[in-house]
Amino acid sequence: MRRISPAGVARVRQQAQVGVMGDAFHDESFCRAVVRALGENTALPTDRGGSVRFSHTSAFTALAEGLDALPVARPGAQSSNTVVSLGETLFLKGYRRLREGINPELEVGRFLTEVAHFPHCVPVLGAVEYMAPGGGTMTLALVQAYVSNQGDGWEYTLGYLERFLEDTRTVPDAVLPDVHGGFLALVRTLGRRTAELHQALGLRTGDAAFDPEPITAQDVTAFRDRARAEAEETLALLERRLHDLPPATQNDAQAVLARRGAILERLAADGAQLPTGHKSRYHGDYHLGQVLVTGNDFVLIDFEGEPGRSFEQRRAKGSPLRDVAGMLRSFNYARWAALRHMTQSTEEMVRLDEAARDWEHQARDAFLEAYATTGTHPDLDLVVLFELEKALYELRYELGNRVDWAQVPLQGILALIGAAAAPTPRPAVPTLPPPPGGSTEAP
Repeated sequence: MRRISPAGVARVRQQAQVGVMGDAFHDESFCRAVVRALGENTALPTDRGGSVRFSHTSAFTALAEGLDALPVARPGAQSSNTVVSLGETLFLKGYRRLREGINPELEVGRFLTEVAHFPHCVPVLGAVEYMAPGGGTMTLALVQAYVSNQGDGWEYTLGYLERFLEDTRTVPDAVLPDVHGGFLALVRTLGRRTAELHQALGLRTGDAAFDPEPITAQDVTAFRDRARAEAEETLALLERRLHDLPPATQNDAQAVLARRGAILERLAADGAQLPTGHKSRYHGDYHLGQVLVTGNDFVLIDFEGEPGRSFEQRRAKGSPLRDVAGMLRSFNYARWAALRHMTQSTEEMVRLDEAARDWEHQARDAFLEAYATTGTHPDLDLVVLFELEKALYELRYELGNRVDWAQVPLQGILALIGAAAAPTPRPAVPTLPPPPGGSTEAP
């Protein structure tokens, strides 16, 4: 009882005996037993005719040697998952929110590890799944290789931008040749890795869940219907929440609402020009927080997809350019977050925004150019369409969770529909308070 009390979930009583129900992931022997069971492909029957199945991939044996000697770290801060590392070798993730169906993170991870052999993702070593009597499945835990890194792309980018803006503020008139050279080289690497991921997920292997398919007329219709429905939903929500927004944000919100027709027209126009290419699996929730910096390279992580969507929706094939749009929106969020961290007044933010805006444009161009060097040439009109959809999704998220950040996607929407060319004044630079919990990452 003393050993598990730090991980206590609840007190329990059995007649005169009182105890503590604890989180098993705080128990080293449990964590080792899970990994050991993966190596043995253990199956444990349950009372109602199902089973808990432990299975491993081909990458397991080489990485799980010396299991008993690996130190087991305590779980970190709790989120949607419980995470335990075993030395700098294994990474055990227990899912705290269980869903019925095939987990995309496991499915995509297995494919990239065993079929595509994609070297720039975290290898999946095995999984724990509940197999229902009727054939259904539910993923309980996942084991991956541990990857040493210098933090995720969001932390790295924000740190770089803050140092750059501090230099700009200190020596405002300095002319620095190739000022972003090293950072842009890393962004180009990220663009290539993203394209290589899409090529790996687009391999034709005979697996119906992954084989690319041609885009059909029905796909185009469904795509346009979804885009219009989500835009209508977002604008209706914005109208309802208008008076909950800070005054400066209300101005941008009214500008977006006044351009309802332009937004719907843009979605319909770009949606009508979908290329006659293929749809495939893609990351689905791609941003700077989903890549780990490893030296001068990246490892791509977290293939669960957008958490607000069902497993079926996340597993659906679509255009991988949605990932490209997600990363471009992440550059935009990084720009605003760095400005907020480094400025004390609206005047100073306006002065530094020119430098931050120039950085964002260079980062976007570097990412897109490198993505195209692999032979995967992005349709830029389609990328803009997906950026607009993503900005609308971000706006729904911010309106529901942190209204003080709604101005970022609002200005993104105005820029994407070309509102800067309209006769109305350009929206003010956002003055952003710290968000709840201290996280400034895009949703």
